[in-house]
Amino acid sequence: MSCFVYGTLMYPEVLTALIQRVPRMEPAIIHGYQRYRIRGQVFPGTIRSAAPGAQVQGLVLFDLLPDELEMLDEFEGEEYFKEGVEARLVQSGGAVPTLAYLWQDRLRPLLYGEWDPEQFREQQLGSYVEMCSSFAADVQAQRGWKGQFPTSSDDEGEGEGEDGQAAAAAGSTGACSGDDPAAEQPAQRP
Repeated sequence: MSCFVYGTLMYPEVLTALIQRVPRMEPAIIHGYQRYRIRGQVFPGTIRSAAPGAQVQGLVLFDLLPDELEMLDEFEGEEYFKEGVEARLVQSGGAVPTLAYLWQDRLRPLLYGEWDPEQFREQQLGSYVEMCSSFAADVQAQRGWKGQFPTSSDDEGEGEGEDGQAAAAAGSTGACSGDDPAAEQPAQRP
């Protein structure tokens, strides 16, 4: 399974924080799209664009496992949707059908200017990686207890403390991308 990534997921540190490894990746470009900054956020959004020469540089992440794709789906959030794209590999020139997380059309008013990957690296990467590590730990904790609610005999005499509240609030969704670019599923982000 593969994904074209064009923002914070291009950084090995972010991938390691989220999925505990850096998958095989290759530089790639998608044509007919434009990447923008998002008001109040450090990550970018990409939308379709009819502008001449519109393209987005990024990476194709290859050989992603189902659990890793679920984590990326959780991370990307409702502001994004998945769409099949054709990524052109920079080194070989070959085309790869894959999926990309694109910014929701209804949220276009939040987009402005061009997102600068180097500025992100220099100014926000460190704190962003910390946030990603916390996010991944929260998702893993939710997955760890999912479906393991205590029985009435297990919790006799116990109050409705934090464990009970966490169990009531937890849940996990999503599958990210496969090699089928026609498969579109909404994604979620914190």
